[in-house]
Amino acid sequence: MRFKKADAQIRIVITIGEILKVENLSLKKANSDADYNQVDKRRVDSYQKMWSFDDEIAYWLKLFTGENNPKSFAKLVGEVELRDKRRLFFDEMPEEIWTKIITFFEENRIIVVSDILKGRGGLSANWMLVTRYNKNEETTTWTLKDINTVMNFFGGGEVKISPRGSLYLGKITMQRKGGTPDPTKLQFKIKPCQLFSLGERQ
Repeated sequence: MRFKKADAQIRIVITIGEILKVENLSLKKANSDADYNQVDKRRVDSYQKMWSFDDEIAYWLKLFTGENNPKSFAKLVGEVELRDKRRLFFDEMPEEIWTKIITFFEENRIIVVSDILKGRGGLSANWMLVTRYNKNEETTTWTLKDINTVMNFFGGGEVKISPRGSLYLGKITMQRKGGTPDPTKLQFKIKPCQLFSLGERQ
């Protein structure tokens, strides 16, 4: 269940030969003015078990989420003027550290994007369905794309530090969860309405 990404399952029965076909859908609902949608969140240790990055990367990712408080590690942080005393941004880390983190996610992009968008096992997603409601026109449009197209679309592009000090994996943003009840988890977000640029239905 921890690798589940499907929100709905469709059973297609082909009468010739009584063949049963099962397709899993990931569902995203948004208003036309919607921004980000969270697609995955976990503690850094959980992602380390999934993706096998080393303890140094795990340590600095915990500083990024605030699970490790940067005040407690002043010698490592140095004399950087922190924008938020509770956590560390990527552009506040030593260059060799954020370069190492970017390199890891670049080299492991396929498995990372697959895990956060498709998932694993019997409840992994085969398709993503995004519905978009326009409040002004009171209309709903939708787009349905196979999961490989979705992964290529959102996961394609440069891995780099965002202007706010988080991390971009193509069109996916990796950031600190913040808020309640689990502010120090790592989360991944997309803008699902961007998928409409590949075509939509009414």
